[in-house]
Formats: sequence, structure tokens, C-alpha cells
Amino acid sequence: MDWPAEVTRLNKIIRVLMDRAERSTSVQGSDFSLFQTAIMLEEQVRQRTVELEAALRENERTNRSLRESEARFRAVVNQSLVGIVIIEDQQFSYTNARFNEIFGYEDDEIRALGPLDLVVESDRPLVTEHFRRRLNGEAGPVDYVFHGLRKDGAVRDIESHCRGMDIGGKLLLVSVVMDISERKRAEREVQALQQELREQSTHDALTGLYNRRYLQDTLGRELLEAKREGRPVSVILADLDHFKAVNDRHGHLGGDEALRVFGALLKRHARGSDIYCRYGGEEFLLVLPGMTAEIAVERAEQLRVAIASAPVNHGGSLISVTASFGIATFPRDGRNGDELIAAADRALYAAKAAGRNRVNVSVGATTSPAGQHGAGPG
Repeated sequence: MDWPAEVTRLNKIIRVLMDRAERSTSVQGSDFSLFQTAIMLEEQVRQRTVELEAALRENERTNRSLRESEARFRAVVNQSLVGIVIIEDQQFSYTNARFNEIFGYEDDEIRALGPLDLVVESDRPLVTEHFRRRLNGEAGPVDYVFHGLRKDGAVRDIESHCRGMDIGGKLLLVSVVMDISERKRAEREVQALQQELREQSTHDALTGLYNRRYLQDTLGRELLEAKREGRPVSVILADLDHFKAVNDRHGHLGGDEALRVFGALLKRHARGSDIYCRYGGEEFLLVLPGMTAEIAVERAEQLRVAIASAPVNHGGSLISVTASFGIATFPRDGRNGDELIAAADRALYAAKAAGRNRVNVSVGATTSPAGQHGAGPG
């Protein structure tokens, strides 16, 4: 309805009726009935006019409020820190400024694209499946993360919260998206730091082998499994010969290099199930699950020959290094980790006392041929 026109029309009616009443009174004298009728009509029209004017003012306020609400809505949406998008028939029917910024497109450019154009190819099946579920009203998570593809080719980590919405009998997809690349980068850095801290807590910084703390956590479990399964576990305790002399002659850096070379040698000769660690100073320990003492002696002899035949190169100088080895086997030489290592230490001490560069087994077993014939440096 055209409210101002109706108010004007009613005011004209009032004036016509009043004029008619005045003319009747002047011509016929006192026509009270006609005058009374005019007054009643005037009051009705005046009341209707008040109602219409009030309605008009309310309508103007409503329109103004709607315009203000729309303006506020657009301001909020366009200044939002998250991207907001409406998808209709696999096309963008609306995107806010932040959404366009995330993917690096102008508003008119992005209207010509479909949602999958902004997704790396490997993640398109994931996004398509989420769209299908939302459009079909299926239950399931409404948020997911995919790799978004910017206009400049850069790949970003995108988190999307998507819902289906019925508007005018048509089901649309409304999504809120966030660029979480920096958060993901920070998470990866934290994970890398945590992994590094775990490595530092269980690994020797110089050689990269497991440390004594890790050995204490794992050896007991290995022995429990061996007891349950009825299989042996052998340990080899190795010590570099005359290591103090190496440090005195070549300095601590030369000694460190000798330790690194021997640690790398242990890694190369280890099986996947073996546990190798730097036990302390120049001592190294190998835990050999399922290995008998006889086979452990062969392994130790291989290591003895390998380190003796490969001088350590440090600063252009060749450092001759040998090692002595003591072997003990569960359950014969010890029922727990402490007993087993103590037995291997006694065998190592015997190898040192016999001239070094030797392999020896714990008391009660026969010394290996390599231990008998190994040539000690002094």
C-alpha cells in the first residue's frame, strides 16, 4: 500500500465533509443531524489517519532497521576472520572477502570457479564425499581439513565447517573455512621438538645409539618375553682398549671420533631386533634377543676384527683402535638385567686382563677361539 497517498486522500475527505457541513448550516440554518454526521466521519477519518501515520512511521523504521541490519551483516561478514561461502549447484553463489583472500582471487574471478577448483587433486574425493553427505542429510562430522589450492599455486591447510541449508525449497551448502596453515606448521614444529626431546632422552648425543636409560626401560621387558617363550637372550659388553691413551695423543675430538666410528660399526652389524647402546664412557652394550652364547661369540668376533682392521681417520691422522668383548647369556648367566650385565662385565674384565683385543664369555663357559687368539696391543 502507498501509505502517504492514502493519508493525503483521507485528509481531503475530511476537508470536503467539513465544507459541506458549513454550507448546509449557512443555507438551512441549524441542520444538527448533518453536522453530527460530519463530526463522526471526521473523527473516524482522523483516527484512521493516526493509525496509518503510525503504521507508516513503523514501516519506515522497519525498513531502516532492515537496511541497517543488512549493512551490519555485510560489514561483519566481509570483515570476518573466517571465510564464508554459499555453494549452489556446485558453484559459488556467495563468498565473503576473507574467503577470496584465502585463495587469492578477486570476487568476479572466484564466481567463475567451482569448489573443487580450490582443492588439490588428491583431496577432491574427500571434499566431494563431505558435500554428498551434507546434501543428503547424512549424519557424520561437519568439519574436516583438506589441502586448498591458491590462485598462485600455493597449497594451504584449510579447515571447513559445512552444513546443508534449505532456502526457498532449495538445498544449499553453507561453509565456514579457515586457513590453519600456520597452526599446522606450529603443530609440526611442536611434534618435531617433542620427537627430538624423546630422541635426546633415549639416545646418546655423540654416537646416536640408545643410552643407558633406554636400556633400563627395555632390557627387563626383553627378558620377561624370553622367559615366557623359553628362548635365550645374549648380551655383549664392549670396551675400547687404551681409550685414555687415544684421548691423550689425539685429544678429546679424536676420542669422540673413535667412539662415533665404533657406534656406527655396531649399527651396521645389528639385526632389526637387536638393541645397541652406549653404556657409558667407552663402553657399549648389545642385547641380542633369541641368540645363544655360541652365536653371540661369533658376532663379537666379527666386531673385534672389523674395528681392528679399520683405523679411525681424524684430521688426516689414522687412529688405531681395538676393543675387548665380554658375553653373557640369559638365563644361564643371570635371571635379570643387572645379573646379566654384571656377568658380561666380568667376562670383559677377563678379556682385558688376558691382553685386550679379545672376546670372552662369562664364567662357566668356554672362552671363544677369537678370544684365545686375538692379538692385544699391549
